[in-house]
Amino acid sequence: MKTFLLTLIMTLLLFSVNAQNTSDDSGFTDYYPIAEKPAFSYMSNMNSTESILFDAKPVVYYSVINTMRKNMQDSIHKAGNAFYVTFQPHIRMYAENSKPVKTPSYRILFGWQHMIKTKSNNFFTWAIESGHYSNGQSGCAFLVGEEDETMPCSDFHATITDATNLSDLLNRNNGNFSTNTTKLSFNFRFNELNKNDEPYKIHSFTTSWELYHNRFLGLLDFGGYSDFDINIYGRNRFGFGYEYEHQWKPKIRYAIEQKFELIQGAHPFVEPLRSETTFTLYPFNRNIGLFVSYIYGHDNYNYRFVDSGNQIAIGVSWDWFKPFQISRAKATNL
Repeated sequence: MKTFLLTLIMTLLLFSVNAQNTSDDSGFTDYYPIAEKPAFSYMSNMNSTESILFDAKPVVYYSVINTMRKNMQDSIHKAGNAFYVTFQPHIRMYAENSKPVKTPSYRILFGWQHMIKTKSNNFFTWAIESGHYSNGQSGCAFLVGEEDETMPCSDFHATITDATNLSDLLNRNNGNFSTNTTKLSFNFRFNELNKNDEPYKIHSFTTSWELYHNRFLGLLDFGGYSDFDINIYGRNRFGFGYEYEHQWKPKIRYAIEQKFELIQGAHPFVEPLRSETTFTLYPFNRNIGLFVSYIYGHDNYNYRFVDSGNQIAIGVSWDWFKPFQISRAKATNL
């Protein structure tokens, strides 16, 4: 327990240091227009069976190549690229006397982003990410006390019908969740620049399609799902998001964001829709933000997508794409 908390605190401090190093006068260039923001928050309960102490997403990105910021500043038309590996854990602590973390999530993805700056200094980006998504557990998903892929587990899963309440049956202690995944995303940012060529008003639109598939990177036969699993998960997830970001005063920036996710092809009990409405304040115009969110629809903690309801989250997040100065390149520099 103490080791886990120490590791979590050190990870969050590392994020804070990285955020401090992404100011405009630093040499830091690892920007990701399409990214999962690291966050740490209090979150209300979605159902009466569990009480959440906190929710944490200590996401990290490891760049292989990242020319986003340099190309956006040095050239009018030259596109920026980022090749990277991202590790996206999702951890919840519950108010229980058992193990400190129940069924944590792990995403390990290989990604490529390609960003184009238009003549009017707007940004268009597409991203493709592919890898593995699981919770590292070995138990039967809907039968406590049995291992996954055993005869008792398979026999019990065969009794599940379209009318079954999956939330009541879910093995919340060690139920296995595993799939390989590929996600295609598109983002367009409309930028209004101030006199220093920095975006001070941004309208950002994002759409995405995520496919659950059996082979890792579409090639290797490991880490996938069973026929039963995919009939519960659904193969497709579609996303849409809008974010308005405003540099209100020299030291105050805020953002208002609305995100939707729609699951297609899951078990009939699953609520297909998830909605997140978030307000984030960035005091002192740093990368660290204070946020409050209202959530409606299915949960996003691996197999708990079978749960649905309403939640409030209050916490801290880190912005991987803080607005930076955009310098128009002269024709002789192209």
